[in-house]
Amino acid sequence: MPAQAATGPGLIRVYTARIPGPPPLAAVGYGPGNGVPRKVRVVALHGYSSSKHSLDPLSAELARAGFAVLAPDLPGHKLGASGGVLFQFETAVEAALAAAHAFAGDGPVVFVGHSMGAAAAVVAAAALPAAGAVSLGLGYPVTRERDNPAVYAHYLERWAWVDGASPLEAGLAMDAALPGALQALAGRPWLLVHGSRDLELPPASADALFALAGEPKTRVMVDADHAGVATAARTAVRDWLLDRFA
Repeated sequence: MPAQAATGPGLIRVYTARIPGPPPLAAVGYGPGNGVPRKVRVVALHGYSSSKHSLDPLSAELARAGFAVLAPDLPGHKLGASGGVLFQFETAVEAALAAAHAFAGDGPVVFVGHSMGAAAAVVAAAALPAAGAVSLGLGYPVTRERDNPAVYAHYLERWAWVDGASPLEAGLAMDAALPGALQALAGRPWLLVHGSRDLELPPASADALFALAGEPKTRVMVDADHAGVATAARTAVRDWLLDRFA
C-alpha cells in the first residue's frame, strides 16, 4: 500500500498510500518510528470541504503513541487528491469502509472522524465488527443551524470546495443515519468530543447526540471552535485509545 515512506527522528513514520476504489482514494499513513504499531489501527476521516491534512496533528499524536493511522481524502473534495464525486453522505461511509479493508489482516479498526467524518465514523463502525469509534465536532441534528443566515452562507461557501452533495443534503442524510448507527454501535466504546465555542454544532446539539448512544460512551469538551476540535482533541483521543486498546 505505501507509495513512498519517510521516517521522522525516531518518532513517527509517514507515507503516502492509495486505497482501491472506485475511485481510488489518496491517503496518508502514519505509524510509530519503530515500525511496530499497536494492535488496534485507526482510520481517520476529515470533515466536509476539508482534506486528510486537516487531521495531521491528531494523526501524528496517535502515531507517537504507537497507533498506525490511515487518513484518506474523501471523494469529491477539491482540497484533496482522490478525485471522484461525493454523490451523497454514504459515499463518505463507503470510503471509510474501503480504508478499513485496506488495513484488513493488520488488526481491529477504530474509526475516528471530524464533523461529516465523525458521522461517517459512527456509521462505518456500526456496519463492521469495528473495535469502536470517535466523533469530533458532531451533534444532532446536524442540520440544526441551517436557518441561521450566517451559518447557511458559510455552508454555501464550503460547498464550493466539494464536487457533489451540498452541506444540507449531506447533513440530512447524517441525521437519518445517526440514531440507528449509534444503537447498532452499543456495546462497543464510543467517544464524543465537542468544542465549547462551536457555532455550527454547539454543545446543546452534542447533548442530544450523546443521549442517543448506548453504553459504553464517553464525552469530553475542549476549548475550540468547530474547525479546531480535531486538533484540540488530540490528547483526549490518544488517552481514550490507550485506556481501552493499549
